[in-house]
Amino acid sequence: TLDLASAHLRHYEVVGRATPTEACPAPKIFRHHCFAPNHVVAKTKFWKFMREYHKVKRANGEVFGVRELKEKRPGVIKNFAVQLRWYSRTGPVNTSKEIRDTHLARGVSRIFNELSGQHRASFSNIQVIRTCTKAPKDCTRPNVTQFHNAKVRFPLIHRVRVPKKSLRAPFTAKAP
Repeated sequence: TLDLASAHLRHYEVVGRATPTEACPAPKIFRHHCFAPNHVVAKTKFWKFMREYHKVKRANGEVFGVRELKEKRPGVIKNFAVQLRWYSRTGPVNTSKEIRDTHLARGVSRIFNELSGQHRASFSNIQVIRTCTKAPKDCTRPNVTQFHNAKVRFPLIHRVRVPKKSLRAPFTAKAP
């Protein structure tokens, strides 16, 4: 597998439920996908989700398992669409972003870094709602569609040729 060198987040799936009681002997089981740096933070995000949307606290619940989801095809570049919600100083903002990457976790990490840099949104204030892979014809953002051309080129500018050793001067006027 490829090391996610530039990704500080990993993709986790946490499964859990409320603790069974006499009133509710078989509570509903919930599966939550989240992006976190490690499994401990992933469980914390799961309990935040359960507390806010299902009225279940950590003291009254149980986690069945936490597993990291790996990319099925890490060598293929894909277009990802990410719907997210983040809290700015003036209130919540719903937005969608498109990113082009080989790993979903690395793409989401880049989006988190972009939001923290451009909008001063901290990690705890960003909530990923949905992610999906998009076909090239469905992409709309110019920063993604510019790479869909099959003839895209990346010229190597300012190439400095090093002369042969026999043609080099033995001493130069400036330090390397």
